[in-house]
Amino acid sequence: MEAKLYHLATSLEDAHKKLLENPRNVLLGGGLWVKKSTKSAETLIDLTALNLNEIVETEEDIQVGAMVSLRQFEKHPAIRAVYSGFLALATQQIMGVAFRQLATIGGTIAGRFAFSDLLTALVTIDVRLMFYPHKVVSLVDYLEAKGKTTDILTKVIIKKSPGTGYFKKVSNTTLDFAILNVAVLYTNNAYKIAVGARPQGASLAIKASEYLAKIAFPTAEDFANAAEIASEELKFLSTPTGSESYRKTLTCAYVRRGLIEVAKNAG
Repeated sequence: MEAKLYHLATSLEDAHKKLLENPRNVLLGGGLWVKKSTKSAETLIDLTALNLNEIVETEEDIQVGAMVSLRQFEKHPAIRAVYSGFLALATQQIMGVAFRQLATIGGTIAGRFAFSDLLTALVTIDVRLMFYPHKVVSLVDYLEAKGKTTDILTKVIIKKSPGTGYFKKVSNTTLDFAILNVAVLYTNNAYKIAVGARPQGASLAIKASEYLAKIAFPTAEDFANAAEIASEELKFLSTPTGSESYRKTLTCAYVRRGLIEVAKNAG
């Protein structure tokens, strides 16, 4: 990627003003995917001086600054504790440690990458995104929105709730992109299922969750049925790394395993 200018923002107002000056101005997160997603830019806007790299835990949630690195995110005690640590597990499977030291949580979310391991886990949780100036949206709504936003993501707010999660990344090697991602969460007496890298972005399997919600004490057979429903309600495509039918088969297998595991851990 080629860029004519570099701008170190001194405030969010300064960064937002610079972003609006030219449609070819680009915000920098960790800067790892910008060079691949954008052929050229007028000005690169650096947010590193704006103190957006902190994680704050409250009684109700975990507030993560947009410039928090993925490595910082995965190692934080609050992230490792919430939902049996499956957010940390999902993050640990993103490339290598050196990569995660640079990549940011804000860049991961703002990029809406279809291959994202972490987004697959996050969509099962109540996550809100704070943007400058003065906008709060749910993660699911943001991922489903079309077009480019001129607002700046400043904070990711993860709702805390008793529960347990499961995450599975299927790939040829540790450093490969996922062929498929599966996340299962059990919280508030309900199951939530998400599948990503289909190769489209992470989506919730709503019908599968609704099926389980009608059953007081699901059995292994019920979990298998829910996994089958998930594989049918979501759309899968073929790529050089995996066919549509292969991804559907993987979905059936790992959604079933995930449901069994979280049910066991939930007691």
